Amino acid sequence: MRITENQIASSFLSSINYTQGRITDLQSQLATGKRVLKVSDDPQATERILRLNTQLQRNDTFQKNIDDAVSTLDTTASALNDFSNVLIKVKDIAIQTRNGSRLDAYPALAQQIDQFIDEALNTANTKFNGKYIFGGVQTTNQPYTIDAGRTTVSTNAAGITGTIAYPVGEGFSLQVNVDGQQAFQGTQIFNQLIQLRDALKAGTAPTNAQMDALDAAMDNVLGAASKAGALQTNCENIKTQLQEQQQKLRALLSDQQDVDVAQSAVDLKKNQTMLEAALSTGANILPKTLLDYLR
Repeated sequence: MRITENQIASSFLSSINYTQGRITDLQSQLATGKRVLKVSDDPQATERILRLNTQLQRNDTFQKNIDDAVSTLDTTASALNDFSNVLIKVKDIAIQTRNGSRLDAYPALAQQIDQFIDEALNTANTKFNGKYIFGGVQTTNQPYTIDAGRTTVSTNAAGITGTIAYPVGEGFSLQVNVDGQQAFQGTQIFNQLIQLRDALKAGTAPTNAQMDALDAAMDNVLGAASKAGALQTNCENIKTQLQEQQQKLRALLSDQQDVDVAQSAVDLKKNQTMLEAALSTGANILPKTLLDYLR
């Protein structure tokens, strides 16, 4: 079977085009550091790369959720500690009255407790990132208010309870709040402070029951602070696990898509040499005008 000049030229051009394409691919790989630049480079690897990138993106989202949760819980624990300090100051006043403080000092002490009620309310209405942290799921409504006569503390009509949870893993969410019912027994603690203030206004020292109620209130608030701290620790532990998982995912991704620089450099040099040799050989078998075009 006779091979024509056109067939020789066509075969030669196909070989040249393949080698030039290979050189271009290798140059792109070395420039980007990536072995897989398009689906046709390695369809199976491309599928794995897409899946790994999706997992990494979800991992990043989980870690951001945890960072938000830790910040919220840190603010919560700090606010509860502030509230506890208010109760300690109130108890100090109560102890003074039971240890023989003069009756004429009671009105001033009652005024101090009234100021502490404001401090407690401000703490219970703490906001973080524009959200009330003790409002339960009602984060946009102020959880606590006091009436004009300063005799009654009320909660948001929509409620102050409910668990807020952030997704921090595949199919796993973690509580990130302590609501007002858990922290302050609804309005019970505020009512106790108001009753103590009014008793002092009336010239009456706190009863044993009122002192016990103060102790119970402090225990409750400290318990809520401890819960916030435990939730924060859980978040940090999960974040550590996510970071370890992220390192493994990145290693798998690198195996799938990163180029072997040394090997690609060798392959590039080899293909460049092959191209030069082919062009040199072609000088003897192709028309000069075509070879000049290829060069």
